[in-house]
Amino acid sequence: MTWFRPKAMLALPAVAATALLVAGCGATTERPGSNASGGSNCTPGAVTEAAPPKPAAVTVNANSAAVAKLPDSIKSKGTLTIATDPSYPPNEFTAGNSSEIIGMDADLANAIGKALGMKVQLLGISFDGILSSVQSGRADLAMSSLTDTKDREQTVDFVNYFKAGSSIMVRKCNPKGVKTDLDLCGKNVGAEQGTTQLDWMDTDPKKAEDPSSLVKRCKDAGKQPPSGKGFPKQTDVNAALQADRIDAYLADTPVVDFALAQNGAAFEKVGGDEGVAPYGIAVPKNGGTLKEAVQAAVQQLITDGTYGKILGNWGISGGAVTTATINGAQS
Repeated sequence: MTWFRPKAMLALPAVAATALLVAGCGATTERPGSNASGGSNCTPGAVTEAAPPKPAAVTVNANSAAVAKLPDSIKSKGTLTIATDPSYPPNEFTAGNSSEIIGMDADLANAIGKALGMKVQLLGISFDGILSSVQSGRADLAMSSLTDTKDREQTVDFVNYFKAGSSIMVRKCNPKGVKTDLDLCGKNVGAEQGTTQLDWMDTDPKKAEDPSSLVKRCKDAGKQPPSGKGFPKQTDVNAALQADRIDAYLADTPVVDFALAQNGAAFEKVGGDEGVAPYGIAVPKNGGTLKEAVQAAVQQLITDGTYGKILGNWGISGGAVTTATINGAQS
């Protein structure tokens, strides 16, 4: 199955090994297929969140060639406003009671600003309003784990800077026996609103006939479609799974891996990583040479090693690319 969102195996943060060893309290649940009279039982643990990494410490110099490509309308403001939905760790999120937006995208956004000789203001908004914020001019750019798709390229341009796939998360012990995407058929499956993962579960006839649609996959297999449950934030999706209000959820592989590292006693990743696709920085169609300026800035960060340090800091080096491209959607 070709999925829009993302990827090959990603390195887990160092806290993963610790989290997976944490024992917690919870009801004993038999693994599917276990023998009730003498088989192996599994006990889900409580959520035990480890502290996230601190923002990456990097030094970035302004790139004169990239700065020269900035439109005067942007350069004169002195500040790039970049929209993001800070509920998708480790890519963009807030931790604890802090309002500071941190994560891979946040670190890269700040580094891009330095390469362009600009200050950066991260604008936190809901994911389903990200692209409209760029189209309306409320934000100059958007960086929020946005998968570059042909459909989205009709409204904005993208500078591609990462690749990721999609993964399935279930409760620890996998009580519903989910092993592959087709095991999601007929089940309650969560995803963040506005994501391609939620689109895969949309029963609207136009979307349901798309080759990437999980609804179509289930129908072709003679099964009922999944019941897609949309949530405003990824943190809400995690909470719904923890509370057993959904049977599983779909999210980008970096997000699933990070949640697993943070909550390994409560959650479990199943199946493979599907549908590697590029992330893109959204740029307005009427932005002139802004996309070329951003592309040059990202390429500098890749070439000088800053990019690699940032990805390594968040444990997601497996999604690295070697070249920043423009509008590289695969489907």
